[in-house]
Amino acid sequence: MGARAAPSHAAGRDGPRPPERATAKPSRYPATLDTVTAFPLGEFALIDRIVARLGDAAATDILIPPGDDAAVWASGEGFTVASIDAAVEGTHWHAGSALYHAGWRAIAGGISDIAAMGAELQQLLVATVIGSDVTAGDLDSLIDGMADACRCHGARIAGGDIVRGRQTAITVTAIGHSPRPDRLLRRDAARPGDAVAVSGTPGASAAGFALIGTDRERDPALASLLAAHRRPVARLALGRAAVDAGIGCAIDISDGLLQDLGHIAARSGAGIEIDLAALPLHPAAVAAFDEQRARDMALGGGEDYELALAGPADALAGLATESLPITVIGRVVADHPGEAWAIAQDGARYHPPSAGWNQLRSGEAR
Repeated sequence: MGARAAPSHAAGRDGPRPPERATAKPSRYPATLDTVTAFPLGEFALIDRIVARLGDAAATDILIPPGDDAAVWASGEGFTVASIDAAVEGTHWHAGSALYHAGWRAIAGGISDIAAMGAELQQLLVATVIGSDVTAGDLDSLIDGMADACRCHGARIAGGDIVRGRQTAITVTAIGHSPRPDRLLRRDAARPGDAVAVSGTPGASAAGFALIGTDRERDPALASLLAAHRRPVARLALGRAAVDAGIGCAIDISDGLLQDLGHIAARSGAGIEIDLAALPLHPAAVAAFDEQRARDMALGGGEDYELALAGPADALAGLATESLPITVIGRVVADHPGEAWAIAQDGARYHPPSAGWNQLRSGEAR
């Protein structure tokens, strides 16, 4: 079939001429985008590029515009909180991995964004691309993983879309609600003098991922690490408790503790310093690897779906429960604004092998 001619927009032939696109702000980024393995932009630089290119088509005038864990806008009696996340075979999980775990993790990832805002979760929407090699049994496994994750979090899927494609991909839209703008957690609310805390034991998921395919994958003593990676739990109750305690700043650390704290620092115009010795390490991660590697995993491993929070130290400590520890690991400072630093016991800045995971530059699935 021959190529179709471009449609004409002349008035009187195909209807009214569409409105002129608003002139986008000049971009400081490269004009061309290479392949994923050589992508020239990081995730947040790309978001800035997209928003600038959209011009007045971007909803920059809502309560919380693009750049936080979720967008927030006024809706009826309160505020709608919404996020969307995509998980793609070959980027977020290895081809051939159990789709049950891919389904669980996709649901948990979407819900974690709502938790990081301190909002009440309402419904989920899920769009799925079924890869060319997916069987009916594989699809059942994927659905079962989603369903079990929903039951774990008290969530429900209200609808979605499903298509066939070359690679399996799952996109989750999570929708929540907040009654007032002052009952939200934001990335831009950290202030010098605040303490910084983290829930759980960051690095557990990365340790679990490192065990997959090794002889130790079936070691019962390390099962909790595999579970942390394959079946993470978003911290919905913690997010709401933080709001109740008057805390105003949080982020989920799914891309890595140090990197995500850097996003808080950048949005808040402050610096963050975390004490290496204060990091809560999972005992099984230390046993499976060593303390240094477990610490590096805690700093930059990602996919823990824990929350990092900033606020008064006593309020943060009061969020701890019998089943979920909260550990104060550092502070917000006026120095080095926009950056999060890890500080060793001798006071020197520590540079881990990785501060976090960049899904636009990583060549391997996590």
